Amino acid sequence: MGSSKEKNTRSLKKSERREGRQLNLMTVPVIVWYALFCYLPLFGIFFAFKDFTPVPGESLLKNLFVNSQWVGFRNFSYIFRNPQIRSIILNTFLYNIIFLIAGIVIPVTLAIILSEVHQKMFKGFIQMTLVLPYFISWVIVGYCVYGFLSTDTGLFNNLITQMGGEKIQWYQSSQYWRIILIILGIWKSCGYTMVIYLCSITSIDRTLYESAALDGASFLQRVRFITLPHLRTTISTLFILGIGSILTSDFGLFYQVPMDSGSLQEVTQTLDVYVYKSLMQNANFSYSSAASFLQSIVGCILIIVANIVVRKMDKDSALL
Repeated sequence: MGSSKEKNTRSLKKSERREGRQLNLMTVPVIVWYALFCYLPLFGIFFAFKDFTPVPGESLLKNLFVNSQWVGFRNFSYIFRNPQIRSIILNTFLYNIIFLIAGIVIPVTLAIILSEVHQKMFKGFIQMTLVLPYFISWVIVGYCVYGFLSTDTGLFNNLITQMGGEKIQWYQSSQYWRIILIILGIWKSCGYTMVIYLCSITSIDRTLYESAALDGASFLQRVRFITLPHLRTTISTLFILGIGSILTSDFGLFYQVPMDSGSLQEVTQTLDVYVYKSLMQNANFSYSSAASFLQSIVGCILIIVANIVVRKMDKDSALL
Protein backbone atom coordinates (compact mmCIF):
# COMPACT_ATOMS: atom_id res chain seq x y z
CA MET A 1 0.00 0.00 0.00
CA GLY A 2 2.77 2.38 1.02
CA SER A 3 4.85 1.58 -2.09
CA SER A 4 1.91 2.34 -4.40
CA LYS A 5 1.46 5.73 -2.74
CA GLU A 6 5.17 6.46 -3.17
CA LYS A 7 4.96 5.50 -6.84
CA ASN A 8 1.94 7.76 -7.33
CA THR A 9 3.76 10.61 -5.58
CA ARG A 10 6.89 10.14 -7.73
CA SER A 11 4.87 9.98 -10.95
CA LEU A 12 2.97 13.09 -9.91
CA LYS A 13 6.21 14.96 -9.24
CA LYS A 14 7.62 13.81 -12.60
CA SER A 15 4.53 15.08 -14.43
CA GLU A 16 4.75 18.40 -12.57
CA ARG A 17 8.43 18.75 -13.48
CA ARG A 18 7.62 17.93 -17.10
CA GLU A 19 4.88 20.56 -17.19
CA GLY A 20 7.23 23.03 -15.54
CA ARG A 21 9.88 22.45 -18.22
CA GLN A 22 7.29 22.92 -20.95
CA LEU A 23 6.13 26.19 -19.41
CA ASN A 24 9.74 27.36 -19.08
CA LEU A 25 10.35 26.58 -22.75
CA MET A 26 7.28 28.62 -23.66
CA THR A 27 8.80 31.66 -21.91
CA VAL A 28 12.03 31.49 -23.94
CA PRO A 29 10.70 33.45 -26.99
CA VAL A 30 9.31 36.14 -24.67
CA ILE A 31 12.62 36.43 -22.81
CA VAL A 32 14.55 36.64 -26.10
CA TRP A 33 12.14 39.30 -27.42
CA TYR A 34 12.50 41.44 -24.28
CA ALA A 35 16.29 40.99 -24.28
CA LEU A 36 16.62 42.11 -27.92
CA PHE A 37 14.08 44.92 -28.04
CA CYS A 38 13.84 46.18 -24.44
CA TYR A 39 17.14 45.57 -22.65
CA LEU A 40 19.71 45.64 -25.45
CA PRO A 41 18.60 49.14 -26.59
CA LEU A 42 19.40 50.42 -23.08
CA PHE A 43 22.97 50.57 -24.38
CA GLY A 44 21.91 53.79 -26.15
CA ILE A 45 21.67 55.62 -22.80
CA PHE A 46 25.42 56.31 -23.08
CA PHE A 47 24.72 58.60 -26.06
CA ALA A 48 22.80 60.96 -23.76
CA PHE A 49 25.94 61.71 -21.74
CA LYS A 50 28.39 61.90 -24.66
CA ASP A 51 29.14 64.38 -27.40
CA PHE A 52 28.93 61.67 -30.01
CA THR A 53 31.31 62.50 -32.84
CA PRO A 54 31.81 59.40 -34.99
CA VAL A 55 35.04 58.97 -36.91
CA PRO A 56 34.58 57.30 -40.32
CA GLY A 57 35.98 53.79 -40.41
CA GLU A 58 35.95 53.31 -36.64
CA SER A 59 33.66 50.92 -34.80
CA LEU A 60 30.59 52.12 -32.91
CA LEU A 61 32.05 51.18 -29.54
CA LYS A 62 35.30 53.02 -30.20
CA ASN A 63 33.46 56.07 -31.50
CA LEU A 64 31.23 56.11 -28.44
CA PHE A 65 33.70 55.36 -25.65
CA VAL A 66 37.01 56.64 -27.09
CA ASN A 67 36.36 59.28 -29.74
CA SER A 68 33.38 60.95 -28.02
CA GLN A 69 33.80 63.29 -25.06
CA TRP A 70 31.87 62.78 -21.83
CA VAL A 71 29.70 65.88 -21.35
CA GLY A 72 27.51 64.87 -18.41
CA PHE A 73 24.12 66.60 -18.42
CA ARG A 74 24.96 69.14 -21.13
CA ASN A 75 22.69 67.47 -23.68
CA PHE A 76 19.79 67.69 -21.22
CA SER A 77 20.40 71.40 -20.72
CA TYR A 78 20.24 71.91 -24.48
CA ILE A 79 16.74 70.42 -24.47
CA PHE A 80 15.41 72.93 -21.96
CA ARG A 81 17.11 75.85 -23.72
CA ASN A 82 15.22 75.07 -26.92
CA PRO A 83 12.59 77.83 -27.33
CA GLN A 84 10.09 75.32 -28.76
CA ILE A 85 10.37 72.77 -25.94
CA ARG A 86 7.58 74.30 -23.82
CA SER A 87 5.01 74.08 -26.60
CA ILE A 88 6.23 70.57 -27.52
CA ILE A 89 5.88 69.29 -23.94
CA LEU A 90 2.52 71.06 -23.55
CA ASN A 91 1.24 69.46 -26.77
CA THR A 92 2.35 66.01 -25.63
CA PHE A 93 0.89 66.46 -22.15
CA LEU A 94 -2.51 67.83 -23.25
CA TYR A 95 -3.03 65.22 -25.96
CA ASN A 96 -2.23 62.42 -23.52
CA ILE A 97 -4.55 63.81 -20.84
CA ILE A 98 -7.40 63.79 -23.36
CA PHE A 99 -6.49 60.28 -24.57
CA LEU A 100 -6.22 59.08 -20.97
CA ILE A 101 -9.66 60.34 -19.97
CA ALA A 102 -11.35 59.34 -23.23
CA GLY A 103 -9.48 56.01 -23.16
CA ILE A 104 -11.29 55.14 -19.94
CA VAL A 105 -14.74 56.67 -20.43
CA ILE A 106 -15.42 55.57 -24.02
CA PRO A 107 -14.13 51.94 -23.82
CA VAL A 108 -15.86 51.36 -20.48
CA THR A 109 -19.14 52.69 -21.91
CA LEU A 110 -18.79 50.54 -25.04
CA ALA A 111 -17.92 47.46 -22.98
CA ILE A 112 -20.96 47.94 -20.73
CA ILE A 113 -23.27 48.41 -23.72
CA LEU A 114 -21.80 45.42 -25.57
CA SER A 115 -22.09 43.21 -22.49
CA GLU A 116 -25.85 43.70 -22.69
CA VAL A 117 -25.99 42.43 -26.28
CA HIS A 118 -26.92 38.73 -26.25
CA GLN A 119 -27.09 38.05 -29.99
CA LYS A 120 -23.69 36.36 -30.54
CA MET A 121 -23.23 37.05 -34.25
CA PHE A 122 -24.13 40.72 -33.93
CA LYS A 123 -21.97 41.08 -30.81
CA GLY A 124 -19.01 39.44 -32.57
CA PHE A 125 -19.43 41.69 -35.61
CA ILE A 126 -19.46 44.85 -33.45
CA GLN A 127 -16.43 43.65 -31.51
CA MET A 128 -14.49 42.94 -34.70
CA THR A 129 -15.46 46.32 -36.17
CA LEU A 130 -14.27 48.19 -33.09
CA VAL A 131 -11.03 46.23 -32.64
CA LEU A 132 -9.96 46.19 -36.31
CA PRO A 133 -8.62 49.80 -36.40
CA TYR A 134 -6.06 48.89 -33.72
CA PHE A 135 -4.28 46.60 -36.21
CA ILE A 136 -4.25 49.06 -39.12
CA SER A 137 -0.93 50.79 -39.73
CA TRP A 138 -0.82 54.56 -39.30
CA VAL A 139 0.74 54.76 -42.77
CA ILE A 140 -2.44 53.30 -44.27
CA VAL A 141 -4.59 55.52 -42.05
CA GLY A 142 -2.54 58.54 -43.14
CA TYR A 143 -3.19 57.89 -46.84
CA CYS A 144 -6.89 57.25 -46.16
CA VAL A 145 -7.09 60.60 -44.34
CA TYR A 146 -5.29 62.22 -47.28
CA GLY A 147 -7.96 60.79 -49.58
CA PHE A 148 -10.60 62.62 -47.52
CA LEU A 149 -8.67 65.87 -47.00
CA SER A 150 -6.68 66.36 -50.21
CA THR A 151 -7.15 69.87 -51.54
CA ASP A 152 -7.89 68.91 -55.15
CA THR A 153 -9.40 65.42 -55.03
CA GLY A 154 -10.38 65.00 -51.38
CA LEU A 155 -13.88 63.81 -50.59
CA PHE A 156 -14.57 66.58 -48.05
CA ASN A 157 -13.53 69.37 -50.42
CA ASN A 158 -15.67 67.86 -53.19
CA LEU A 159 -18.68 67.91 -50.88
CA ILE A 160 -17.92 71.48 -49.79
CA THR A 161 -17.65 72.75 -53.39
CA GLN A 162 -20.86 70.95 -54.39
CA MET A 163 -22.65 72.81 -51.59
CA GLY A 164 -21.28 76.13 -52.84
CA GLY A 165 -18.41 76.53 -50.40
CA GLU A 166 -14.70 77.08 -50.95
CA LYS A 167 -12.06 74.40 -50.70
CA ILE A 168 -10.18 74.16 -47.42
CA GLN A 169 -6.41 73.81 -47.40
CA TRP A 170 -6.51 71.10 -44.75
CA TYR A 171 -2.76 70.47 -44.61
CA GLN A 172 -2.04 74.18 -44.20
CA SER A 173 -4.81 74.89 -41.66
CA SER A 174 -3.70 73.89 -38.16
CA GLN A 175 -6.98 74.88 -36.46
CA TYR A 176 -8.70 71.70 -37.65
CA TRP A 177 -6.03 69.20 -36.72
CA ARG A 178 -6.31 68.98 -32.95
CA ILE A 179 -9.80 67.53 -33.18
CA ILE A 180 -8.81 65.35 -36.18
CA LEU A 181 -5.88 63.82 -34.29
CA ILE A 182 -7.93 63.31 -31.13
CA ILE A 183 -10.73 61.55 -33.04
CA LEU A 184 -8.29 59.31 -34.91
CA GLY A 185 -6.36 58.44 -31.74
CA ILE A 186 -9.53 57.44 -29.89
CA TRP A 187 -10.92 55.60 -32.93
CA LYS A 188 -7.79 53.46 -33.25
CA SER A 189 -7.28 52.52 -29.61
CA CYS A 190 -10.71 52.39 -27.95
CA GLY A 191 -11.70 49.01 -29.42
CA TYR A 192 -8.65 47.21 -28.06
CA THR A 193 -9.11 48.74 -24.59
CA MET A 194 -12.83 47.92 -24.73
CA VAL A 195 -11.98 44.21 -25.05
CA ILE A 196 -9.97 44.38 -21.82
CA TYR A 197 -12.91 45.89 -19.95
CA LEU A 198 -15.33 43.47 -21.62
CA CYS A 199 -13.28 40.51 -20.35
CA SER A 200 -13.47 41.96 -16.84
CA ILE A 201 -17.23 42.37 -17.14
CA THR A 202 -17.76 38.80 -18.33
CA SER A 203 -15.89 37.53 -15.25
CA ILE A 204 -18.43 39.16 -12.90
CA ASP A 205 -20.80 36.71 -11.23
CA ARG A 206 -24.08 36.93 -13.18
CA THR A 207 -26.13 36.06 -10.09
CA LEU A 208 -25.34 39.56 -8.80
CA TYR A 209 -27.17 41.08 -11.77
CA GLU A 210 -30.04 38.62 -11.45
CA SER A 211 -30.47 39.39 -7.75
CA ALA A 212 -30.34 43.13 -8.43
CA ALA A 213 -32.94 42.81 -11.20
CA LEU A 214 -35.24 40.87 -8.88
CA ASP A 215 -34.87 43.64 -6.31
CA GLY A 216 -36.02 46.15 -8.92
CA ALA A 217 -32.64 47.74 -9.76
CA SER A 218 -32.58 49.57 -13.08
CA PHE A 219 -29.87 49.13 -15.72
CA LEU A 220 -28.01 52.26 -14.58
CA GLN A 221 -28.18 51.15 -10.95
CA ARG A 222 -26.73 47.75 -11.86
CA VAL A 223 -23.93 49.49 -13.73
CA ARG A 224 -23.24 51.86 -10.83
CA PHE A 225 -23.33 49.37 -7.97
CA ILE A 226 -22.11 46.16 -9.64
CA THR A 227 -20.24 46.72 -12.91
CA LEU A 228 -18.16 49.80 -12.08
CA PRO A 229 -16.98 48.57 -8.65
CA HIS A 230 -15.79 45.32 -10.26
CA LEU A 231 -13.99 47.30 -13.00
CA ARG A 232 -12.19 49.48 -10.46
CA THR A 233 -8.98 47.40 -10.43
CA THR A 234 -8.77 47.21 -14.24
CA ILE A 235 -9.44 50.94 -14.61
CA SER A 236 -6.81 51.76 -11.96
CA THR A 237 -4.18 49.58 -13.64
CA LEU A 238 -4.71 51.09 -17.09
CA PHE A 239 -4.84 54.57 -15.54
CA ILE A 240 -1.47 54.10 -13.82
CA LEU A 241 0.12 52.78 -17.02
CA GLY A 242 -1.41 55.68 -18.96
CA ILE A 243 0.04 58.20 -16.50
CA GLY A 244 3.47 56.66 -17.07
CA SER A 245 3.14 57.39 -20.80
CA ILE A 246 2.06 61.00 -20.33
CA LEU A 247 5.18 62.34 -22.09
CA THR A 248 5.18 59.80 -24.90
CA SER A 249 2.95 59.91 -27.94
CA ASP A 250 1.94 57.72 -30.83
CA PHE A 251 4.57 58.63 -33.41
CA GLY A 252 2.53 57.41 -36.37
CA LEU A 253 -0.49 59.50 -35.38
CA PHE A 254 1.45 62.76 -35.11
CA TYR A 255 3.95 62.22 -37.93
CA GLN A 256 2.43 59.93 -40.57
CA VAL A 257 -1.17 61.17 -40.53
CA PRO A 258 -0.37 64.92 -40.99
CA MET A 259 2.22 63.94 -43.63
CA ASP A 260 4.87 65.90 -41.67
CA SER A 261 3.39 69.15 -42.94
CA GLY A 262 5.45 72.12 -41.75
CA SER A 263 2.32 74.28 -41.47
CA LEU A 264 0.89 71.92 -38.85
CA GLN A 265 3.90 71.72 -36.54
CA GLU A 266 2.18 73.96 -34.01
CA VAL A 267 -0.33 71.20 -33.23
CA THR A 268 1.48 68.02 -34.34
CA GLN A 269 4.91 68.51 -32.78
CA THR A 270 5.20 66.13 -29.80
CA LEU A 271 8.28 64.86 -27.98
CA ASP A 272 8.47 61.67 -30.04
CA VAL A 273 8.28 63.60 -33.31
CA TYR A 274 10.85 66.06 -31.97
CA VAL A 275 13.24 63.21 -31.02
CA TYR A 276 12.84 61.60 -34.44
CA LYS A 277 13.54 64.83 -36.30
CA SER A 278 16.55 65.56 -34.13
CA LEU A 279 17.94 62.17 -35.04
CA MET A 280 17.03 61.93 -38.72
CA GLN A 281 17.33 65.54 -39.87
CA ASN A 282 20.18 66.74 -37.66
CA ALA A 283 21.90 63.38 -37.05
CA ASN A 284 22.20 64.40 -33.39
CA PHE A 285 22.35 61.05 -31.60
CA SER A 286 23.28 62.52 -28.22
CA TYR A 287 20.50 65.10 -28.20
CA SER A 288 17.76 62.66 -29.23
CA SER A 289 19.00 60.03 -26.77
CA ALA A 290 18.88 62.58 -23.94
CA ALA A 291 15.29 63.51 -24.82
CA SER A 292 14.22 59.85 -24.92
CA PHE A 293 15.99 59.13 -21.64
CA LEU A 294 14.24 62.09 -20.04
CA GLN A 295 10.88 60.72 -21.23
CA SER A 296 11.63 57.35 -19.62
CA ILE A 297 12.73 58.85 -16.30
CA VAL A 298 9.68 61.11 -16.05
CA GLY A 299 7.40 58.22 -17.01
CA CYS A 300 8.91 55.96 -14.33
CA ILE A 301 8.51 58.66 -11.66
CA LEU A 302 4.89 59.31 -12.69
CA ILE A 303 4.03 55.60 -12.52
CA ILE A 304 5.45 55.38 -8.98
CA VAL A 305 3.62 58.54 -7.86
CA ALA A 306 0.32 57.46 -9.47
CA ASN A 307 0.62 54.03 -7.88
CA ILE A 308 1.20 55.57 -4.43
CA VAL A 309 -1.86 57.81 -4.84
CA VAL A 310 -4.05 54.92 -5.98
CA ARG A 311 -2.79 52.68 -3.17
CA LYS A 312 -3.72 55.29 -0.58
CA MET A 313 -7.21 55.59 -2.07
CA ASP A 314 -7.76 51.86 -2.61
CA LYS A 315 -5.02 49.39 -1.68
CA ASP A 316 -6.50 46.55 -3.75
CA SER A 317 -6.44 48.63 -6.95
CA ALA A 318 -2.75 49.55 -6.82
CA LEU A 319 -0.41 48.17 -9.45
CA LEU A 320 2.55 47.58 -7.09
